[in-house]
Amino acid sequence: MTNPSRGTVGFAAKAVSTAVLALVGTAMLPTAEASAAVVPDRVMTWNSNGQKLGTPESLAHQVRIFQPQVVALQESCATEVRKAVKLLNEQGFEYKFKIGPGTNNVGCDGWSVNGQAIIYAKGTQIQDYREVAFSKDEGPWESRAYTTFTTRLAGHRVQVINTHLSAGGHRAAREQQIRELLGAAKQYSRTLILGDFNAQPGYSEMPPIWDARFTDVDPFCKKEKGRPKDPRCNGTHVNTGKKFDYILHRGVSSKNCTLRSVNEDHRVVVSDVSTAAGPRTPCRVI
Repeated sequence: MTNPSRGTVGFAAKAVSTAVLALVGTAMLPTAEASAAVVPDRVMTWNSNGQKLGTPESLAHQVRIFQPQVVALQESCATEVRKAVKLLNEQGFEYKFKIGPGTNNVGCDGWSVNGQAIIYAKGTQIQDYREVAFSKDEGPWESRAYTTFTTRLAGHRVQVINTHLSAGGHRAAREQQIRELLGAAKQYSRTLILGDFNAQPGYSEMPPIWDARFTDVDPFCKKEKGRPKDPRCNGTHVNTGKKFDYILHRGVSSKNCTLRSVNEDHRVVVSDVSTAAGPRTPCRVI
């Protein structure tokens, strides 16, 4: 299997503008020498079209800023993803995509059934790709499912799971969905679970995640029994300040974590996968 960190995913792209560099800061951007290339081992998750606030242009802009190797999307629609990847490739990147469960070709028109998708740099090997519907689902308008595949990150074969769990008062459904996610991850020593859980770290359905030795990229976003929520855990839902969006890792770690506010819904979450222990600092909000 080709290791993308050794040159298979670095492709020429237009330079990021000085204004964007100033906004994002240097911690989550490539060095000046590599500023026009995809960043190996960088992952991103985003509920990109929640409340119908997303556009293909906005999605392409976030990918262009952070230049991740792998992007996991929730509440996306097929038209949004296709147009965003076309825009990126017109600008010199080489990205590919897979439309996942729930998305369709109607477009982001307010009536579409939104779902999941992944965007990945050309040269990234996507293997054992599967789309799995959860056994419990509250309705037809959003797909409650997960996508799983393996690729190479930080020099290792890593399972990646993209998901979007049930919303609102459907706690029992989320409990079952989490059990099914952990079952899918059981056979892998290195796993990332990315997506919108519609659940904060301290919700009653979340302990199995922590018991299974998963850790969020924000080290303070973990509910410990008998302790209140850690105020250093930064929220990912702009309007409420709640922590709904995760990059959970087991068997690998993260060098850093950045949250970007794009609109009044979900923040973008970005991190660089590593095998070394990550820093004990909260996600930085920009």
